[in-house]
Amino acid sequence: MESSVQLKSQRFQIGQYLEPDVLTSFEFLKTHQRRDHFQPEVKLMFAVLSDAIECFQKYTDAKNGRYRKIFAEAEAWILSRENREAFSFEQVCEALHLSPSYLRMGLLRWCAKHKASKRGGEQIRQPLHYQFRLRNTRISA
Repeated sequence: MESSVQLKSQRFQIGQYLEPDVLTSFEFLKTHQRRDHFQPEVKLMFAVLSDAIECFQKYTDAKNGRYRKIFAEAEAWILSRENREAFSFEQVCEALHLSPSYLRMGLLRWCAKHKASKRGGEQIRQPLHYQFRLRNTRISA
């Protein structure tokens, strides 16, 4: 009788310890999911923002009427605080998880420095100076 009691108490039920985890597949997909894919709308918003910044920086000193108009449109869009339209500067920055005021301030600061450098001959960015020069860049095998 004692041996049968011992067998019952020692009986090992594997089902108690190895139950399937419900979140395992979700956690696996979340961990190994590609991070560089975006929704098409977000890609379009990024393209609109990058084009506006490029036009703002490229045509800052435009002398041609067409290029001045492109700069003025980009500047007006960036400075606009309109939040109702889907592709307003504020909405695009929010969709891309950027601070619109910080980006706007940085672009205006860049523009002011760029215009000041054109008048005074001051450089916007100092050229890179390397402390050490490589004499022999050939790799010997």
